[in-house]
Amino acid sequence: MPSLRYGVSVTPATGGGWTATFLKDFGYGQGGPTGLILDADGNLCFGTAGGGASGGGAVFELMPQAGGGWSEKQLHQFGQGTDGLGPNGSLVFDSAGNLYGATYGGGAYGAGLGTVFKLTPGANGVWTEKVLHSFGSNSTDGTHPLGNLIFDAAGNL
Repeated sequence: MPSLRYGVSVTPATGGGWTATFLKDFGYGQGGPTGLILDADGNLCFGTAGGGASGGGAVFELMPQAGGGWSEKQLHQFGQGTDGLGPNGSLVFDSAGNLYGATYGGGAYGAGLGTVFKLTPGANGVWTEKVLHSFGSNSTDGTHPLGNLIFDAAGNL
């Protein structure tokens, strides 16, 4: 599906209508962007179901550049050990700037039933992943999360 492989910004045009600006071609190997969210600095963060060095997907940040254009930074690549595979659904930030999401596959139990993860920014610009939950620990745990993550009023994810 070619329409899923491109990142595009759409803004209101003077006099009505909308203007589309091409941001990035993700290529078929990475899959399309999912879970788009803006951080506090106006950078666009998202996951891709494929891509990354291990092919298990990745989380990226696109940063607007002065004079136009965007620079890209990979925050985390999936498919390393027992972390997740194929991030999907929404990403969400907490008040401290940590980024949360879910993966459709991967995890600690060998069956590849998905995870919920947290990415924490480091002072050196390197983000650290922590798997908060691997699905499939028992028969009532659920598998392959496919939805959007949110925080409730009490701060529960």
